[in-house]
Amino acid sequence: MKNKFAAAALSVAAAFLLWLYVITTVSPGSKQTYYNIPLVLGNESVLAERGLMITYQSASSVNLELSGNRTDLVKVNPANITVKADLSNIYEPGNQISVGYSVSFPGNVASNAFVVESKSPGRIFLNVERRVSKSIPVEVKWIGSVPDGFIADRDNRQLEYPTVQIVGPQSIADQIEKAVIDVDLTDQRESISWDCKYTLCNGADEPVDASLITTNVDQIHLEVRIQRVKDIALTYHLVEGGGATESNVDITLSTEKIRVSGSEAALDLMGDQLVVGTIDLTEIESDTVKTFTIPLEEGITNLTGISEVTATITLKGLATKDFLIRQISVVNVPEGLEVELITQELNLQVRGPAAQIAKLTADDVMVVVDFTGAEVGTATFPVRAVFTDGFRDVGVFRAESVSASVVPAGTLATETTAAAEATAAAGRSEEH
Repeated sequence: MKNKFAAAALSVAAAFLLWLYVITTVSPGSKQTYYNIPLVLGNESVLAERGLMITYQSASSVNLELSGNRTDLVKVNPANITVKADLSNIYEPGNQISVGYSVSFPGNVASNAFVVESKSPGRIFLNVERRVSKSIPVEVKWIGSVPDGFIADRDNRQLEYPTVQIVGPQSIADQIEKAVIDVDLTDQRESISWDCKYTLCNGADEPVDASLITTNVDQIHLEVRIQRVKDIALTYHLVEGGGATESNVDITLSTEKIRVSGSEAALDLMGDQLVVGTIDLTEIESDTVKTFTIPLEEGITNLTGISEVTATITLKGLATKDFLIRQISVVNVPEGLEVELITQELNLQVRGPAAQIAKLTADDVMVVVDFTGAEVGTATFPVRAVFTDGFRDVGVFRAESVSASVVPAGTLATETTAAAEATAAAGRSEEH
């Protein structure tokens, strides 16, 4: 009896375990819902080849209820179930285009292992637009200004990319007309060298929602030169002479100052005045105008744009007088040499205050030739004039040079003696 009872109990237990296995593991009527399975868009590249793009997608994931054997259901999950929508049948743009999707399972599960009891959503809806590409200009929007005494060279700013290429749906791309970089110059004392973000804007400088737009660059390098500014007075170098001094001339410059920009070091080195040129009064015979090019060192920019300045020169209170000079003095003949003047008379023009010139006579003028450093030979030499007291403001305005021969000492005496002997011999011959 005991053996029969034990066998019966064992049979019941085995049957229960078999039932439990079928219920929990094999169970062909089992159902399972899988949530948030990612939706894959298939053949999206084909859409791009047709010049189209998706601007709206009603769902990016789906929920599936599957039925099948428990042994198969436990093999799948939202990560290995593939849900794909085929876009290859879309040829034209449109809104709320209905697209279905297919479901596939991993390789260790038979393709017919499940029945899809329900899909949520059953289909997806897409908005499709023309995909366009266009180039838009980059504009710099200046905010604020640099401090006093500085200047930002905004007109000559340098952009790494003057244009930006945008790609996206036509409805958005048509709104975008420019890429705007905001640059705040407030308290900016140093030149700018920045990598800048930009904003895609419409014609009214209003930002456009460009989340569906792609561009060829994310940042644009910007260079803006910011320099110190300084006012520089223009002046000239005056050379007195020829009987004219600073008191005998009025000089007016067409431009008295210019504004320049440059580095701190360059402007400090430049000082507060700029000499535009030299006015030599020995060359000025009458009222005249001279033009000078404004000289600037490299790195200095003339902000006024004035490249030349004219000097109006007016003489006052001067007179001239001409003399024919026959007495010429020789001074500073080097030791061991002597001089023979070839020029016996020369024209001399003097200039000075009109009152002194009126009284000046030839007796008040002595012409001197200085032979300091002269060497043997025949050459021309400049002259200088010495005036008697009372005519110290008079000077030489124009004078001819003299020709002279410089010879070893004694040469002229020998030649003179020889000439005298020849003359005496000729006289004796005539007496006979």
